[in-house]
Amino acid sequence: MLEFAHVEVAEGTGLACVRCARAAATRPLPAAEVIERVEALVGAWESAPGPNVLLAGGEPFDHPELPAIVAACARLGVERIAIETSGVALAAPGLAPAVVEAGVTHLHVRVLAADASAGDALAGRDVTAGAEAGVAAFRAAAAGARQPVIVTAVVPVCAHTVALLPATVAGLAVRGFDAARLVSAGPAGPGTAALVSAACDTGMVNHLWVETDGALPLPDSHRLHAVPEGGHDD
Repeated sequence: MLEFAHVEVAEGTGLACVRCARAAATRPLPAAEVIERVEALVGAWESAPGPNVLLAGGEPFDHPELPAIVAACARLGVERIAIETSGVALAAPGLAPAVVEAGVTHLHVRVLAADASAGDALAGRDVTAGAEAGVAAFRAAAAGARQPVIVTAVVPVCAHTVALLPATVAGLAVRGFDAARLVSAGPAGPGTAALVSAACDTGMVNHLWVETDGALPLPDSHRLHAVPEGGHDD
């Protein structure tokens, strides 16, 4: 499992269920502050593989100085640069090749549901088609540059997404994702452990590794899927 140090580039969360809470405005953090944080993490990194950094917070591609932040990561010796995003921005002409050329090798795409109608309803806007186009553009750019990349789905688990988890994982497998990470996004109610376990089993059947954060309940039979905060099986 690869460890990624989580670095916020903005205040606020990324794509989330609008039925749980109203979307809040995000505020980009000063690039100098973000770069200082990256430099400190690189200096404190103790063992290989790495250092690895995940840029997240709001929608990183909305940050006006994201190119400078990514360039600084490469300059400071970050071995693997990841960005957590809705994926939509990458469909813009020319952006995906620029991202690959800048050294981003890991993409973490927030997904509420694999089904387009459900995903768009949960997001409160049309996002699913744009995200699929963005991921496809990223993979095409990486293939053109002969650069291996990893695309991981980050699935927030709440009361409105939990029942969809097995179907979401099955949909992610056929859409070419390399892995999925289930993260707690609030109380999900009774039956959560069974649905999370079913999602893990669905991933195994469909050759998609599924991991969960420590806040989600899992029976002992599925503990291998639980990883600490910051750990990713990429």
